[in-house]
Amino acid sequence: MTHSYGNKEIAFAALAGVLYVFFGLLNIAEGLGIDTGIAGLLFVPGDILGGFCLMVIGAVFLNGLWEMHQGINAGVSFVYVGILMSLIFAAVYLLIMAGNLLDSFIVPDDYKGWSIMETFRPGIYLGLLSIAGILYWKNRFSLNEVLVFREGA
Repeated sequence: MTHSYGNKEIAFAALAGVLYVFFGLLNIAEGLGIDTGIAGLLFVPGDILGGFCLMVIGAVFLNGLWEMHQGINAGVSFVYVGILMSLIFAAVYLLIMAGNLLDSFIVPDDYKGWSIMETFRPGIYLGLLSIAGILYWKNRFSLNEVLVFREGA
């Protein structure tokens, strides 16, 4: 079963997928000790596993993009899952920031010279893109839209 998706849905999936893969690669490069020169500007830490997580989210978006571009109905479900995964990771990063901030008030001696921005991660501001996506699709979420049929059944 095929479906024709609008340019906005395809552009969102492409933008989100490319950004998540880019920031994932940047995280991994910094984690391997490669100085990219822009990591500090974009709050990208040297985190190999965090970069891998961002790349997985990006791959989910790009798989949805590919299927939506092919007109496959289930492609939008990959975009939905990508949005969900990115929001979960953004929430986890925000909880880590809040925990570090609370800890800095409880044990201030351990946090001399520390700034809250040291725990800021790309997953947080990329999560804002997913919030925009969920606000755009909020009235369109439906299990009826994604029907997967088995061949030969």
